[in-house]
Amino acid sequence: MDARGFSIRGGIRVVPKVGGGFRADSGWPMARLRADQDSITLREIWAGTLAVTADNLIAIRRWREGGLEFEVADHDELWMFRTLNVDRLVNRLAALGWIVER
Repeated sequence: MDARGFSIRGGIRVVPKVGGGFRADSGWPMARLRADQDSITLREIWAGTLAVTADNLIAIRRWREGGLEFEVADHDELWMFRTLNVDRLVNRLAALGWIVER
């Protein structure tokens, strides 16, 4: 990635917005988050890919102690990305203009 973006490995959990359970749940290093000023992409081999843009973003929220929850308008699922240093991830996203709800 260039100086405007970054990539980080972590774990992922994908759950339906309604109904409970989960569709995918994997630990580090099975998932990858790539971010730049225009988009955030979450990818995991079984879950597939989630593309987050300013147009489809509903919210990025803290999830438990070590992760972020991504909610977008065009998916009926919540994607939770886990990492060892969530504060660093929040700061890196903020530097690109993404707002994480505290």
